[in-house]
Amino acid sequence: MIKRLGPIALLFAAACGGGGDGGTGPNTTPSDISSMSVGQVRVLKPTDIPNGISLPSTSGNRDYIVIVGNTSTLPDAVTANYTVKADRSPTGTFGVEVAADMAAQSSRQLQAVPLARTSQQAADNKVRAFERSHLTLRSRTGVVPSSRFSIRRSSQVVASPVPNVGDVINVKVPDGSTNNLCDNYIPTQAVVASVSRRAILAVDTLDLQGAPPTALFPQTTLDSITAEFDNITYPTDSSYYGKPTDIDGNGHVVMLYTGQINKLTPPGTQGGFVGGFFFAGDIFPATDQGGGPGSFCAESNEGEIFYLLSPDPTGRFGNVRSTSSVRQGTRGTIAHEFQHMINAGNRFFNPAVSSFEATWLDEALAHFAEDAVGRVSRGFGDLQTLTFNDVLPAGCSSSSVPPCPQANDFNAFFFQNLARLTDWMVDPDKYAPFMKMADTSLAVRGAAWAIVRYAADNYSNGDPRAFTRKLAAGPDTGVTNFKSATKATIDSLVEGWLISMYADHLNIAGLDPKYQYKSYNLRSVMPPVARAVLNQSTASYPLAVQSIGSGSDNLSGTNHSGSGTYYRLSVSAGAGTKTVKIVDAQGNNANFAGEHIYVLRVQ
Repeated sequence: MIKRLGPIALLFAAACGGGGDGGTGPNTTPSDISSMSVGQVRVLKPTDIPNGISLPSTSGNRDYIVIVGNTSTLPDAVTANYTVKADRSPTGTFGVEVAADMAAQSSRQLQAVPLARTSQQAADNKVRAFERSHLTLRSRTGVVPSSRFSIRRSSQVVASPVPNVGDVINVKVPDGSTNNLCDNYIPTQAVVASVSRRAILAVDTLDLQGAPPTALFPQTTLDSITAEFDNITYPTDSSYYGKPTDIDGNGHVVMLYTGQINKLTPPGTQGGFVGGFFFAGDIFPATDQGGGPGSFCAESNEGEIFYLLSPDPTGRFGNVRSTSSVRQGTRGTIAHEFQHMINAGNRFFNPAVSSFEATWLDEALAHFAEDAVGRVSRGFGDLQTLTFNDVLPAGCSSSSVPPCPQANDFNAFFFQNLARLTDWMVDPDKYAPFMKMADTSLAVRGAAWAIVRYAADNYSNGDPRAFTRKLAAGPDTGVTNFKSATKATIDSLVEGWLISMYADHLNIAGLDPKYQYKSYNLRSVMPPVARAVLNQSTASYPLAVQSIGSGSDNLSGTNHSGSGTYYRLSVSAGAGTKTVKIVDAQGNNANFAGEHIYVLRVQ
């Protein structure tokens, strides 16, 4: 249930004169920010500012970022609504802060980038929601051990031999157009087209209509898909999330390219498409082994399998799909869905686990997998600080003929995360990383990826792979799991993340290194992506920062658990004493659950 608090007003008052000392004297109270040095951060609670934040008259220009943060540990439990009672300064805008170092990149175009990203999200939403509502990891009374721990000993499950190229295998494809993925499925057969050390690539016979797989894929393309999985995706995801399960005992993951996935993208959809998915029902028994409802899934192929978009040169399944677009468009999908496979499989077999990972963290880790595989593919280090020129070198474009390989990697592994983060940055007051809306909101997913990326950079002791393995292993879920892996409080994590989202690579003198990303230079990578996503004419850092003045404009804001709202407080030399108050509708000092005020002196 969402608890909505009464309106809160942030009052900015000015008075002539003032008794400040220019910030050179000792700070007597936490609320007096005049003595803060450049780069210093002050964390305030409501009890620290009963009379507001005070800034006595100063002898020089000063610039502060004030973040009203909400660190409640209960996702969606507290939504604090408030109003900033102040004029915006003449140059104050919503969400436009031009990065000076981006001038040379402002004319660069991101061409042929898939900006419509909702089709894949919708498919993921349905699959993840069904898993959590219809499949259970809870041991049932009277069933010892629970059926999920004895599946490998079931008489119906035996080690499967590795098929040869040309063999025909029986598979069941969950019908993603329905609401029950276990009961509604399409039985079909598939021709094995490529077999490697870790992968079995098969193509649905319904797609082939009697032709061999090479009618849709050149053999070199088929083998390149399994080779990339063997050499990059499998070892990378395994090192970040743990060894995947092997329910059917053949040591391989099946990649099924099927037109049933193509049908999930409505005809005529521009840009976005469903690339494929993993369904946890495939690791459950197909029949009841004594665990009752939720412990089995009739659709189950009882093995590790992906369902992927298939080439469709004539548009028989709804939209024309070339072989090259399918090859390119499913690379990130495989990296993403493999994390879901590892996470769900290992939770399934862990007797200490009672539920799947919370959606926000499961998706954050899957998006993290895209980034991790992209880094390995490009030869970047786990914590190498990437600029935009790293992820997309100057002069490189996916519209080049032939396509620039770095652009293909950028589109497959990097762009989507940065685009989703843009969605959060323009509306940090509306979305937060821990929200249950991770199953429906790109902005929430962008924020979730960003805070996990920040934690891996700053709370992993330099080993992000060990950190994400802890998250994937559980046994806890969600915020509790996140706190356990970082060994930090949510207060500290949210503080560091929110400040870093503004301060990253601004080179603010004296700033603690914990307020920086190690893996990205956000001030470099975000402006060009934001320009493409928001259709801007110039490359600007997209974080919404509202400038407050000294009048009576009303700037409304909302704080969700795990997020915050950004305000800029600029003070000229000789200005009078200024006070910022956070009050409720009755004019009293506000005190909502999780309330923290972060003040960063920028100049």
